[in-house]
Amino acid sequence: MTGTRRPRVLAALVLVSLFLWPVPASADPGASAAPAEGAPGTVVQVRGAGWPVGVSVQISVCGRNAVNGSVDCDQLNTVTAPVGPDGVVTAGLTVSAPPVPCPCVLHMVTPSGTEKMTVDIPFTVLGHKTADVVKQENPARIDVVDAELRGSGGVSELFGWRTKRTLVLTVRNNGPDPVTDAPLVVGWGADATADSPLTAPPTGTIEPGATAVYRVPVELPPASYGTFVVGGRFAGQTEFEVKFTTYPYLLFAVNLVALLAVLAGVRAALRRRRNRSRGAADVTLPAAPKAAPRSLDQTALLTYLESNARREDGETLVIDRPSLVAYLNGPPLLDSQALDRFLSDGGPDASR
Repeated sequence: MTGTRRPRVLAALVLVSLFLWPVPASADPGASAAPAEGAPGTVVQVRGAGWPVGVSVQISVCGRNAVNGSVDCDQLNTVTAPVGPDGVVTAGLTVSAPPVPCPCVLHMVTPSGTEKMTVDIPFTVLGHKTADVVKQENPARIDVVDAELRGSGGVSELFGWRTKRTLVLTVRNNGPDPVTDAPLVVGWGADATADSPLTAPPTGTIEPGATAVYRVPVELPPASYGTFVVGGRFAGQTEFEVKFTTYPYLLFAVNLVALLAVLAGVRAALRRRRNRSRGAADVTLPAAPKAAPRSLDQTALLTYLESNARREDGETLVIDRPSLVAYLNGPPLLDSQALDRFLSDGGPDASR
């Protein structure tokens, strides 16, 4: 019986593990829009889930179901929204007429510099013409010849004012057909993600084998510092990217000087406070009055003179004790009261 129960237990454990084993989430993001139709000018709320955290998503209105990429999209009114920590992105998009006929979609795509992920939400642009979907057999072959940033903000940038550059983009049409009004999407951002959109000029027509140069102003917020990237896509397929650094050194220096001035002021205040405390502790106390002269011990004086009085030749001097005692007992040698009056009046210079 034990032998038959053992396989049943193992089978039950396998079934339980199948139900409890975590199922990996789908790698493809999803999205929805409300409302699902609207005329140009209508505001649509777009919500997506399952997008990579830490990137932004660009959303635009596209015709021909965006089969040719951003060539079919209205890039001028594209909006950019960040992805939250839960992989959810929300944005409000104002409906605009795409450059090609419908059927239309709301095209969601990650910016350049990140893994490309796209989602198309079917959407009806009321009042816009509709035609059969035609995929270009010979898509535009646009190559980036050069991409560089020119100019600087000068001294004002060193003080932390707005950082200004100009993106100069040179492209060449290496395809057999002219390329007309190809979308140019440009953005800037910190580190490696250019997810803050910039206003790009119209691209016009590029003949086969010809080159075209486009200039895009780049302006960063005040007090920007660090490494930044400017990048984007041309004709929905050709990517470019340029990095640069900016540091407001003079602003740092001004802040450092201000900090040193504050520290110096605090140090001076502490020194003044310490000196005041020390001065209060060092107040000079009035001198104690001098003791009155002690009375002269005549017996001791006479004994000392009789024992030690000597002439230069060494012979002992004879002291006339009665005369000396009479002299000592005579008028006082020092008038202490007169001396006190003299000192209290300021001395000999008091009358001057």
